[in-house]
Amino acid sequence: MTLFTGSSKVAELLCKDLNGKIKIEDAGFDWKILGPDVSDVDYVAYVSDQDAYAYSGQKCSAQSVLFIHENWQKIGFVDKIKELSYRRKLDDLTVGPILSVTNDRFVQHVNDLLNIPGSKLEFGGNLLTNHSIPSCYGSWYPTAVSIPIDQLLKPEYFTLCTTEIFGAFQIIINYKDSEVDKVLE
Repeated sequence: MTLFTGSSKVAELLCKDLNGKIKIEDAGFDWKILGPDVSDVDYVAYVSDQDAYAYSGQKCSAQSVLFIHENWQKIGFVDKIKELSYRRKLDDLTVGPILSVTNDRFVQHVNDLLNIPGSKLEFGGNLLTNHSIPSCYGSWYPTAVSIPIDQLLKPEYFTLCTTEIFGAFQIIINYKDSEVDKVLE
């Protein structure tokens, strides 16, 4: 019997190769919704940073999407996560090699997202410098791209926006009270 934790794509291949003799834990593309009640801002920012960027985002429970209510936007929540992410360094291994996504794939994904109308690079987007990480691995700073909720829901952008990058990367979606149904969609 084989135990496997990882992507559904690899799990399907292993299931076929092992004739079903496998136990699978499949996770990924996790999201967090910050509702209208703002409290414990520093703690929530810390947890959001850890959820998205700890282990360079290479964990099955990594936060891939963060929905932020306008009340959190008003207090500068994204700036708090940005500040925390800038503390991460290769020297102390709070950021490191990305084993399953190359730099070319990462840069292409970010550029594709930034071509969505209204999208914005919130922070990151830069490759690590002064390192010896082989080019077959990714190496970038923690990154966040915001996407308007209406664009996220469009069929031509949904797949792109929900493509998991198994690394230090997340999508941020801002929303208002009147858009709660869109968040739940």
